[in-house]
Amino acid sequence: MSDYFHAVYVDQNRCNGCTRCLRVCPTQAMRIRHGKAVILENKCIDCGECMRVCPQKAISAKVDALEMISGYKHKLLVYSPVFFGQFRKFDNVKKILGIFKLLGFDDIIGVDTGGVIISDIIKSFLKDRKNIYRPYISTNCPAVVRLIQVKFPSLINHLLPLRNLMDVAGEYIKHNYKEQTGVLDDEIGLFYLSPCPAKVVAIYQPEAEEKRIFNGVFSLGDMYNEIRRIMEKQDFAHFELEETILSSKFALRWSALGDVENKFNESVNLRIDGIQNAIRFLERLENGEVKDIDFVDMYSCDNACVGGVFTKEDAFIAEYRIKKIAEELPDNPEIPLPFDRDEICSIGMPLKPRPISPLDSDIKEALKKMKKIEEVNRLLPQLNCGMCGCPTCYDLAEDIIIGKDVSIYDCPVILKERLRKLSREIVQMAGHMNPIEDDREKKPPT
Repeated sequence: MSDYFHAVYVDQNRCNGCTRCLRVCPTQAMRIRHGKAVILENKCIDCGECMRVCPQKAISAKVDALEMISGYKHKLLVYSPVFFGQFRKFDNVKKILGIFKLLGFDDIIGVDTGGVIISDIIKSFLKDRKNIYRPYISTNCPAVVRLIQVKFPSLINHLLPLRNLMDVAGEYIKHNYKEQTGVLDDEIGLFYLSPCPAKVVAIYQPEAEEKRIFNGVFSLGDMYNEIRRIMEKQDFAHFELEETILSSKFALRWSALGDVENKFNESVNLRIDGIQNAIRFLERLENGEVKDIDFVDMYSCDNACVGGVFTKEDAFIAEYRIKKIAEELPDNPEIPLPFDRDEICSIGMPLKPRPISPLDSDIKEALKKMKKIEEVNRLLPQLNCGMCGCPTCYDLAEDIIIGKDVSIYDCPVILKERLRKLSREIVQMAGHMNPIEDDREKKPPT
């Protein structure tokens, strides 16, 4: 998996090896080696939980610089509506969006437009009882998609076989802009304003597309800082966006808050947010304990996308603001579609599992290694304290057997017991020393 793109990375100069990231990683992808945090790429899902808890700000995510839009003749932006919830005083959405035009974008659209376009298709899909892999899980959160690919590959068929809202909105704005202007594909730069690192990875390495839809991605927090800077320096009253915002009450709440209950009311729907809540639900689903649920909108961040790690505002305050904005939007807006709705909502290729690398390519050797891992694990104290640099005792046992430059004496409990045993042996050896030799050692030289 060395060729797999990851947005999250560790600044070794800032890291002090505190182990906080080790404790929160949902896929056990973090290790502490030589006093510094290290990410195991084949396990990481770029959820950003490690970024959230790092007190040294040593863990960051790769994003593009705003200057990159200058390389394209026509610049289009798809933004996350979470952006609206970051502003305290400026509640005029069109004025906020108008500033994007000042930054150089030719056309802008929200992810919520994708919700307007695809919601009826999802509703029809859920009504069709031939679709048997219930509950279906939305693909709007790339961290959840990768969590299932890595940790729950047996549940891959439960992922909704349709595009996520971000990609639908991206395809729509690009198709619509080309229809209106007649420009070519290579003249258009399509960019996304992301609330989290997982969507950065989804931009650069889409799982269900044959090629990338977007050309770049910006951090929502960085863009917020830039727009605040402009607001403080200029009178932004004349920046107001003239175009109609193509959204609805439901689409805005769904795309930012994961609120689906009122739209798909003929089906049994749930919203699950928070990575640990998601894992608990997926474990129950894998064990066959989940019944009579049709659709689950699942997010790795608490409060869904409004709690993304790139955001600036408290998630609960931002959620309140977004709900107030949603009240002013229409229930069922008319969105012109100069193309087939089914085509724009269909995925390019089916999602596949991305299981963690096997212990060995040979099944017999893999079974032998698994047996050795269990044997080593039984020797460990099962405290899961993280002092060895691994999140659990089992992870240490696994790292020892597959050759990750660690040993059983990295466990402080085992090391302490070994040192006690050695000290007792030394005392016993001292008791068996020849008294003559002992006197000779004590006798001062003449």
